Amino acid sequence: MTAKTDVDLPQAQEILARIADMQPWLRRQQAVAEQQRRIPQESVERLDAAGVFTLTTPRRYGGADFSTRELHDIYRALGAGCGATGWMVWAAAGGNLWSFSFPDDVMAPVYQSSWVGNRTFAVGGTSRRMSGTARQVDGGWLVEGTWPFATGSVHASHGFLAVFYDETDDSKVGMVLVPKDSLVARDDWDAMGMAATGSQTVATDGELFVPEERFSTPARLGSRIAELTGQGLGPRRGGLARSLVTGTGVALGMADHALELFLGGVGKRSIPYSSYAKQLDAPITHLTVGRAHARIRAAGLVADAAVAELDRLDTEGRDPSEREVLQFHTDVAYVWDACSAAVESLFHASGASAITKRQPLQLIARNCRAGSLHSAHSIDTWMENAGRALCGIEGVATSTSVLERRSV
Repeated sequence: MTAKTDVDLPQAQEILARIADMQPWLRRQQAVAEQQRRIPQESVERLDAAGVFTLTTPRRYGGADFSTRELHDIYRALGAGCGATGWMVWAAAGGNLWSFSFPDDVMAPVYQSSWVGNRTFAVGGTSRRMSGTARQVDGGWLVEGTWPFATGSVHASHGFLAVFYDETDDSKVGMVLVPKDSLVARDDWDAMGMAATGSQTVATDGELFVPEERFSTPARLGSRIAELTGQGLGPRRGGLARSLVTGTGVALGMADHALELFLGGVGKRSIPYSSYAKQLDAPITHLTVGRAHARIRAAGLVADAAVAELDRLDTEGRDPSEREVLQFHTDVAYVWDACSAAVESLFHASGASAITKRQPLQLIARNCRAGSLHSAHSIDTWMENAGRALCGIEGVATSTSVLERRSV
């Protein structure tokens, strides 16, 4: 395997410039993407040519090892073009962390293939309902299951699938790497928001044999990351928390676009059954815009603080503590909730004509709200968790993702 030099690696500013050029296209394709319930293939090809699918590819396979700030800014630019596209790219990129737990001769062909689009997706792990099962046999594992909401699986060549390998012990969970064409794809993703993310259910057709070298665990991932980090080849620090913090860029990008749309039309609309011939003249409009802008700005400042803290920890060579991870999760939930509230206030103030599907604001509102409802972004869950910690109630067991476990 030949490692790329720094000169060959994609640069964040170059990718940002390409995304800025693509934004008009992405905006025009939003409705098409929702109708197809996936990112249109031409958009995937343009994103691939722009280097977007290399964002979190390991450096040894040609990835650029971007900072948290660089990733966040790229996702914000994508979200300002098409929220569903930004979400799909972000979610698929997050799964690349699992590549560090598998041997190079397993992962290199995945990343060095001529595949157009995201190479991998990752799904499952928070519960048995969202995962499959595995039983060990000679030479590997027999895997069986159904994995719902496999975001980005429509566009990927391989998937990382969470599997429980003990019937009673929920700590015994791992990941298997399988070619997507070995799975049954169910065309069952039809949602009110983020419909274009291609988040279909994938399943096995009976038991699927997975060789031993394509099975891993969180403990093995942690050990392998520590080994590679010692060689200067590891990923940036922060794990799942870092991925979630960078993903707030998608929410902020959608909010940016919504405010731009509202301000672009406020001088053309009237307020029927009122004395205002122009919406621009109504004080309620000024209040709405002021509050939306304040929410977006506050959300951006919270995201910026989390981004800066993660980059600082990475520079210091330190992983975030449990309390810091809790704060990152809470910050992420706040950003998504604030952005969604801002967008919905602008949508509400846009009148009945805004409900027509040719108006993009309604789609942005639905996408942003859908993103805020993701379990990792739930404002009530994370405010309660943060409040519990602040009140000194420690040690309460909570469910976690497979990335946050330490099974053997």
